[in-house]
Amino acid sequence: MKIKKLSQCSLEEALTAWNKGFEGYLVPIKMDMEAFINRVVHEGLSPEKSIIAFMHEEPSGIIMTGIREVSGRKIAWNGGTGIAPEYRGKGLSVAMMEEVQNIYIEEGVNIAVLESIEENERAIRLYKKMGYEVTDHLLYLYKKVGRKELKPFRTLLIKRVYPEQLKALDFYDGDAAWQCQWESVRFGEAAVFISPEGEEAGYILYKRVLDSSGRPDRIIIYQLKYSQSSTLKKGMIERVLSTLFLDSDDRLDITVLNISANNPSSKALLKMGFKNKFGQVMMKKYL
Repeated sequence: MKIKKLSQCSLEEALTAWNKGFEGYLVPIKMDMEAFINRVVHEGLSPEKSIIAFMHEEPSGIIMTGIREVSGRKIAWNGGTGIAPEYRGKGLSVAMMEEVQNIYIEEGVNIAVLESIEENERAIRLYKKMGYEVTDHLLYLYKKVGRKELKPFRTLLIKRVYPEQLKALDFYDGDAAWQCQWESVRFGEAAVFISPEGEEAGYILYKRVLDSSGRPDRIIIYQLKYSQSSTLKKGMIERVLSTLFLDSDDRLDITVLNISANNPSSKALLKMGFKNKFGQVMMKKYL
């Protein structure tokens, strides 16, 4: 076995390691070169902090890593651990996780985080063995929503902001899943909800996906949160959707990505009929 940093390998070797490493995975994530490069760039993954394992000179395992500073803490995210099928359960994953941990220590990382599909018991056992603990349960919610099915709530007062301005809110969720942080949301939009008293009471971070004619085809919501003191509660989800997105009678696909099961918004969405496509656990390790 030989472990190299991704920056020391060719892109072809990295892509091979990724696609072999995720063969038979619970959620299909095979990529071509363009998709792989885009993922590295858009999710802030670092070739210098990511590794590839070679077995018999063949790329056979990969761990992708990104590091950010949030509120004075260095956070490292495991953006994908994949092992070729023939080497699973043979100690390669442990050796790779130890190598990545050494990188985290060298970089002065305070907290290491990752997500794992709840059904992936083998991976969760590995991460627990390496000192990670489950800190949250995440949902992937979706529904096709039309204006006619929403109750006639009054329009919500909002203030549109740039996504990066959300971090100035004292209730911004800096512990949300890595892919749901404003830094990861390319072409994202954001809005702050204003209470009747004129206070900032909540926010949403989202992205519109347009069809070939330029009309909204799908909405991806990355964060949806209210302050603990917010008086905006009853009917808020309906008001958010109708105010921001449903300006016609068309039905729109809405996806809510990696929202905490403990977030009151997720409970309201489920009550509205949103379905959970799959669940993940969020795991952390303090270094």
